[in-house]
Amino acid sequence: MSQVKGTVNTVELLGWLGADPEMRFLASGAAICRFRVATKRPAGQDTAGRREYETDWNSVEAWDKLAELCNSYLHKGSRVRIEGSLRTDSWTDKATNQPRFRTYVRAENILFLDARPGVPSEAVAAAEETEAPDEGEEVPF
Repeated sequence: MSQVKGTVNTVELLGWLGADPEMRFLASGAAICRFRVATKRPAGQDTAGRREYETDWNSVEAWDKLAELCNSYLHKGSRVRIEGSLRTDSWTDKATNQPRFRTYVRAENILFLDARPGVPSEAVAAAEETEAPDEGEEVPF
């Protein structure tokens, strides 16, 4: 990802897909795959002093070959690491004539963190032990 002098627009997410990705093709033939990723952030402490978390849902958009890979290999519950940039689209709603906005992450690189088919379950278990969430933290789907 290239930068413009004096600015930075870089996003990194590590989380889980909340639903299966949605794929579509533009008239030009370009592929677009959209999905939402759940991430957690600290949100203070409860009355017993335990850390609480809030879930954020981030919209992600991948294009072309990356879109096709996402559509083929990702599904609800997939764990991913996404690198990209923050984008905001704006338009005027034709029905109400009101301005509308949509903010999302345009993915440049996506690391699929789920085990591939054919990988021995012992290797998966060892990998999960190193990145297991805290016991009090639930998977957000």
